[in-house]
Amino acid sequence: MKTYQYRDLSVIEFPEFLIVTACDSSAGVGEKPGDELNVPTKYISMFAARVCLFELLSCGATIIGISNAVCNEMHPTGEALIQGIEEELSRAGVKDIPINGSTEENFTTSMTGFGIFMVGTAAKLRIIPSHSGDVVICIGTPQFGAGLKLEGNDDIANYEDIQTLLDFEAVNEIIPCGSKGILYEAENLGKINGLCFFNTAADFVLTGSAGPATTVIASVKPFLIPKLSSIFQNKMTIIGHF
Repeated sequence: MKTYQYRDLSVIEFPEFLIVTACDSSAGVGEKPGDELNVPTKYISMFAARVCLFELLSCGATIIGISNAVCNEMHPTGEALIQGIEEELSRAGVKDIPINGSTEENFTTSMTGFGIFMVGTAAKLRIIPSHSGDVVICIGTPQFGAGLKLEGNDDIANYEDIQTLLDFEAVNEIIPCGSKGILYEAENLGKINGLCFFNTAADFVLTGSAGPATTVIASVKPFLIPKLSSIFQNKMTIIGHF
């Protein structure tokens, strides 16, 4: 058995398959008096679940298990957080997954705290090395903060977008972008492959937070660009190349 980390994923390698895990956490956001940002509680777990789902699905994993850590009471905070997870799983088309977890019933809390751990399996990671000349595209527009909504938001990346990219062999690797921003992920992908990323998107915001995986970038072969442009249209931006 071999264990290692690839980007934000932890990988346990067995002879015939891989176990891949992802996690996310949040604190100080919610509906409790000590929270610094006031949003409906279920959105916290929706965003966190989305981050893990994007990370795992983008590398070709199948979700098999979820655990959550609610640092608050079950009623009403834990119930709302579990509801958010269930809604995001439904949005992703992930069914019949048990949700295990724990709550804080011994002490009264004044701030919302939440963590999620997600497990997937894969025959191998869906990662194809990038090469010099490959183009880097971005799907979606980065969004974050109190104004971000997941339902009916056509400007951010969604699960259908990920599946579309996965269907093309000429898409090398798909990477969700979060709080570190788009530019960080593009440059980091270059470093992983021993390449330098050249930014060509002067009018597109690459720095700053992209929120809970509101965009994904992908390294693709140049010949595929016209096809992807016809599919994604204005939702796709060419941000640079290696």
